[in-house]
Amino acid sequence: MWKRLDGKIKVRCLASACEDNLHCFKLGNKLATVLGAGTCRECKQPLVSMERVAQRDLADIDHTFAALQRECIRHYFWHIPFGQRALNYAHRAGRLALEERMPRRLRSRIGKAEPFRDGTQTPIATEKADALDYSMHAVAACCRKCVEYWHGIPVGQPLTEEEIAYLAELMRRYLQARLPDLDDQPRKIPSRPKADTVLRLPTARPHEAITLKHQHPHAS
Repeated sequence: MWKRLDGKIKVRCLASACEDNLHCFKLGNKLATVLGAGTCRECKQPLVSMERVAQRDLADIDHTFAALQRECIRHYFWHIPFGQRALNYAHRAGRLALEERMPRRLRSRIGKAEPFRDGTQTPIATEKADALDYSMHAVAACCRKCVEYWHGIPVGQPLTEEEIAYLAELMRRYLQARLPDLDDQPRKIPSRPKADTVLRLPTARPHEAITLKHQHPHAS
């Protein structure tokens, strides 16, 4: 899908392609009052139960992940292949180190009550984003505005340790689903890998939500 949409959609928080079932649920106060949370700002259809997602129930994580993938920007980071920068970052760190870095990344990027230039702190461009950036966008932990409308955690107060732990767990499970074969320990990756050593990535099937129970296959 994203090969077809490449160049037609500028990937950002307000992006949508409703005809492809890719929506935008980011509503300002006025629109939220008129349309209600979980309604697409473009096609005006109520599609997601934000109240259910905001329960932050890990036992309901497949529903949460499926709901997130109905939003255009989240779907993008769930389904596009990782850029080489992000993949190299993941392999050079290893799974265990990546998971250790998640709470620190959350504290530094979105932990404050009002982060500096909120909404711009997590790179979107694949040539700039690392594996943790991918995971933050995918689970709506990229800025406080996204955390608020998806996870029901208000802007204007620092994140609690419980909230950070929840978001970090979503990131951990996202990377588990997207990079199931990532080694626990770091791998040595040359700064300029040869063409025949470029690492391959999983490729998602069009329109199919990725869950922890049904992970998508590797690209051939």
